Amino acid sequence: MSIELMKEDGYDIQIERVENRINILLVENEAFDGRMIVKACEREEFLTPWVRKLIGQKKEAGLKGTTHLARLLNRSIAFEKGKNEKGFISPESLNSEIIKLRKEMLKERKEDGKKEIPG
Repeated sequence: MSIELMKEDGYDIQIERVENRINILLVENEAFDGRMIVKACEREEFLTPWVRKLIGQKKEAGLKGTTHLARLLNRSIAFEKGKNEKGFISPESLNSEIIKLRKEMLKERKEDGKKEIPG
């Protein structure tokens, strides 16, 4: 037995019977409709504050890395491909963009000799 109750607030309640147990799960929906669109030329500017947050936080709290950030952003935002390409980049490509930007920011920070990246 498996039952899904759809909620408008972005969550599903899933109830499933597994042998003698009943599992009740609250599952976050992935948003596909109504996602915000970020153009290719705006991607770096949009990602910069997110990458700063990723760099500046303690590992045990919040974001769990570049892949986690890419998946979270991809749920509500569609990132357009390059100028002459139609469609949107995949979460894996977004992850690569985040890694590239993080490396650049860490390199700048090291060259500047600063302990924190200015916000």
